[in-house]
Amino acid sequence: NIEVYQPQKIRKEFEPVVKAKPDLIVTCAYGQIIPEEILNTPELGCINVHASLLPKLRGGAPIHHAIIDGYSKTGVTIMKMDTGLDTGDIISQAEIPILDTDTVSSLHDKLSILGRDLLLETIPKIIDGTASYTKQDNSISTYAKNISKEEEIIDFSKNRKAVYNQIRGLNSFPGAYTILNGKRIKVYESYITDNIFTGMLDGTITNFYEDGIGVKVANGEIVLTKIKPEGKNTMSASDYIKGIKDKNSLIGKILG
Repeated sequence: NIEVYQPQKIRKEFEPVVKAKPDLIVTCAYGQIIPEEILNTPELGCINVHASLLPKLRGGAPIHHAIIDGYSKTGVTIMKMDTGLDTGDIISQAEIPILDTDTVSSLHDKLSILGRDLLLETIPKIIDGTASYTKQDNSISTYAKNISKEEEIIDFSKNRKAVYNQIRGLNSFPGAYTILNGKRIKVYESYITDNIFTGMLDGTITNFYEDGIGVKVANGEIVLTKIKPEGKNTMSASDYIKGIKDKNSLIGKILG
């Protein structure tokens, strides 16, 4: 018998929340700025569970950018909300390392558990008045804007690590992609080799291996191993290769 409200635009549809007279408001992965009318309502305040170590990676895609930008660690911050974008006072934080094998999906799941546990530790302190509130250092803040369509396109002109991070930093949503023969191919998994190629343009198919498609990047090669060709299901790159009649015709082609 819990009443549920799902306003499309919280700035214009906040009356039911205010009318409910909540003692505390908690948000998580909520993509709208909460209006002051709501922020000023609960006696214990409004808090947000944010998936980064603020003031780093403020914004709507902190998990994606933590991987894409090569962070070695990330975490969860519980902050008191204000009218800015993830700029409120920090109440508590917990951190975890980012593994080379992590994807957006795996890191999202880890952070959801971390956030749950941190929230359960933090709320009692807010209620009994023992919670501390620390202002963020704006001079070291960074931003993680929502992923744009342009950022989904794999940039093979970058170095091996950057391309590898881009692919796993968009796996499984929204998914990085490239273009082959005019058709889009989403790429979900890859690995780096030590191979060096000269006299080739970045994005050139270097070889077909048993487990994937080799592509030249700025400082070497990356092998694409799990893909989703346009109009088809997600598959291993090796299965995709088996369906190509003339593989030699594709070696030397440029992706993108």
